[in-house]
Amino acid sequence: MKRTLSLVLLALLLVGMFSACRDAPGASSETSSGALKAAILLPGPISDIGWSGPAYQGLVRLRDELGFEISFNEQIAASDYENVFRAYAQAGYDIIFGHGNQFYETAAITAEEFPDTFFAITSGFMTNDKNICGINLSSRDVGFLVGALMGMMTENNQLGSVAGSEIPPLMGIVQGVEVGAKFVNPDAALHNVFIGGADAATAKEAGLALVDMGCDILTTCADVGSIGVINAATERGLFLVATAQDFAKQAPQTVLASVMTDITQTIFAIGEMYYAGTLEPRVYNFGIREYAVTMTGYGELEDDIPQEVKDKMQQIIDEIHSETLIVADLFD
Repeated sequence: MKRTLSLVLLALLLVGMFSACRDAPGASSETSSGALKAAILLPGPISDIGWSGPAYQGLVRLRDELGFEISFNEQIAASDYENVFRAYAQAGYDIIFGHGNQFYETAAITAEEFPDTFFAITSGFMTNDKNICGINLSSRDVGFLVGALMGMMTENNQLGSVAGSEIPPLMGIVQGVEVGAKFVNPDAALHNVFIGGADAATAKEAGLALVDMGCDILTTCADVGSIGVINAATERGLFLVATAQDFAKQAPQTVLASVMTDITQTIFAIGEMYYAGTLEPRVYNFGIREYAVTMTGYGELEDDIPQEVKDKMQQIIDEIHSETLIVADLFD
């Protein structure tokens, strides 16, 4: 009887040890020889090229370039956040990313229980000053490059912008467009319309209205509604500077260039700081200087852009990289 009880207790102990050390439920792990371990919680699938996929690719770079062992958990329901965070922490992961501000509250709870684990939350504007860092991509930097190009390509100094909902990231882009335009062209005037959503038909209508009031170049940050503004510019024979993704394939004779954020580089940079022992529990902002905001080439419109404009755009980017120009100093 004693022997039987001993065997049962041993079995239960082994099960408990296994449960504590396993990866998070539904997770996919990719092992390397590195000692450090990084995991990420994703709201969408890794096949999503716009948000979750690029974040996962940042983790892949940590594996390939720095030898991290990595794991990801995709399409996580809000009710599972805490279980997944805790399972990763119990399994000994050194740094755990939550991709989206919606993960912060649960990460903060888990972080208190696991003070030796670092948590990094994207679109996060808060920290516990202990073991959580926030990660933000500069929407103002996006707008700044858009505005600089628009400010040099306009002929009548009237710039048009169609934005989606009046939320901080999109408001930051609009602010950046105005500052960037005036940086290169003090006479430039920006006319922006918030359409309160991402409906392509509404966005197109707003774009046409801006053209009718005299704007001779457009931009947009209206998510899937952006294509409506691009169509408006195409119909009226005007140029447009895009954001969020490269829209040149959809309208190669309309889209001058696209300015985008690089979440892959951002996730990698945070992991690289952890690897180097320099990561701090604070809010990190990533923009042009950190190569996290980039601009595409000019595609089929290369010859339509004066060389002095292309040279000035490159000069601006180079000066930001070298910290000769600090974009944040240009904002009130």
